[in-house]
Amino acid sequence: MQVKPWGTSVPACSLFVLDCHAIRIDGATEKVSTQWSTFDRTTTSGLVIRHCPRLVNLTNGELPVGLQANDFPKSLMDIEFCVTNLRILLDDLDLKWPKFGTIYFESCNLSTVPASLVRLSPYVTSLALNPISSIPESLLTSTAGYVHVGGTLITELPQTVNVSPFFKLRVDRTNISFFWDWIDSMVANAGQIYNSLPTILATDSPYCSELQRIFEEKQSNFSIPWHQGQSMTLSNASPENWVTLKKAVSCEAWTQTLYPVEFEDKYSKIKAELV
Repeated sequence: MQVKPWGTSVPACSLFVLDCHAIRIDGATEKVSTQWSTFDRTTTSGLVIRHCPRLVNLTNGELPVGLQANDFPKSLMDIEFCVTNLRILLDDLDLKWPKFGTIYFESCNLSTVPASLVRLSPYVTSLALNPISSIPESLLTSTAGYVHVGGTLITELPQTVNVSPFFKLRVDRTNISFFWDWIDSMVANAGQIYNSLPTILATDSPYCSELQRIFEEKQSNFSIPWHQGQSMTLSNASPENWVTLKKAVSCEAWTQTLYPVEFEDKYSKIKAELV
């Protein structure tokens, strides 16, 4: 999406789409650099990369050098990686990328939550489908609005967290079986903003398995042993509490990633060329 402001020699570009197949390149550095130099990079707030083989299998599982540069566009507030071999982030990435944005690293090879990602304080973070076994308290602090750690290896959330009462959390397809009492402020405000998004999505977790059995009257209580500091609200299986449970926790099926992979596969796939 290009416009050419008065007094400039190159166009501004708020959204840059790099489709390597469409322009017949593979994502090699010099070819991408040529494309990247055709507009004013400081004006870019969105970047989409499609069908670039060299930008999927990242060398050593690290971000390309250009995405680690000190002149990374400060207006680029939405950064999404989905299905790559990314395994580590630079320790000083928070000094180069803009803070308080939207960051997805979905279906990558991250085994821990990078400290530099936490320091970026994204408002929306997705680490879905990474082999992460624990998450730090700082990932869920009051600056965060939405965190997706579904499909990871976590079995428990941090015990003490200062979250926004309007925070939303995805722990679907994890081994989460209970919630700590810091989540109660979220439960109390469930549905008050962005009510199209569940406050807590726990599909295909031990917690939801038990919750569904409770709603079906196949069991009367949660079976998980009690933990000191556990949420009493989300552990109360009495019928009088069902309205609250249903409002706060969703066990419905959702797409596994926030990035619309299925949509991209359908509408942005490489089409056979007519001869």
